[in-house]
This record gives sequence, structure tokens and C-alpha cells, in this order.
Amino acid sequence: MIEEIATVLAVHEDGVEVVCFSKSACGQCKQNSTCGTGLVSKALPGRDHRFVIATKLPLAVNQQVRIGIPEQSIITSALLVYLLPLLLLLGGALLASSGLGLGDGGTLAGAAIGGVAGFVLASRWAKSPGKMLAEPVIIAPVLPVANID
Repeated sequence: MIEEIATVLAVHEDGVEVVCFSKSACGQCKQNSTCGTGLVSKALPGRDHRFVIATKLPLAVNQQVRIGIPEQSIITSALLVYLLPLLLLLGGALLASSGLGLGDGGTLAGAAIGGVAGFVLASRWAKSPGKMLAEPVIIAPVLPVANID
């Protein structure tokens, strides 16, 4: 399970809305002031990700929780988003070139049609009810740390 800390934004009767922020892995080394990737990661603002998660836990606004997504869901989602359009792109090019005997322009058109069809199919499959693959779950609330001095 891939875990992340999120903050509760709103509490609804059937769940909670949480937000977590993207962190760039870049900028951790000593070359971050001269590295192009480090400079770009500093220039771009961080993104926040919002989710509505069904839960019966008694949570409050601004409380931190540990959320998780199963690795299998992420792998399946990546295959759906990347592999399906690529396979249909190659299949469309092969069908146009070998199957229909079209020239280079027809092969490019077949590849474009196959790629677009792959993205449309992946989008429809991911949006269909009950097919949400990477649905996050709340693992547990984060306990506040007390500073004793």
C-alpha cells in the first residue's frame, strides 16, 4: 500500500474530503542550485490533490489522516492509461499498412485513429461506475505530537 498524509478539508455525512500536496523528489541533492530539473521544480508551484473518501471515522476539519492506495490499483491504472492506447496505436498502424495496403499517410492516419480510440476507451472504462481502480482509503488518523519542554 502506498501511503500519504492528508488533511481533512470538509466532513460530509458519508465521508470526508481530504487534500494532500505533491512533493518533488528533486532538490534534495547538493546540485539543486545548478541542476535544470531542480530549478524547474522550484519555479513551478506544487499541486494539491483532493479526494472524497467514504468513512465512518469521527474526523474533524484540519485533522491529518493517513491515506493509502493499493499498489495493484496503481499498476492496473498505469497499464490502462499507457498500454491500451499504445497497443491500439500500433494495431491501427499495422492494420492500415499491412491489412488495408495503405501507404505512409494511411499508416499515420491508422496510428492516430488507433491511439485516439485507445485513450477514449481507457477514459470510458476508468469513468464507468464501479471501475475506479485507484480509490484511496483512510488507514488511520494521525495522532498529534505533543511537545514537552
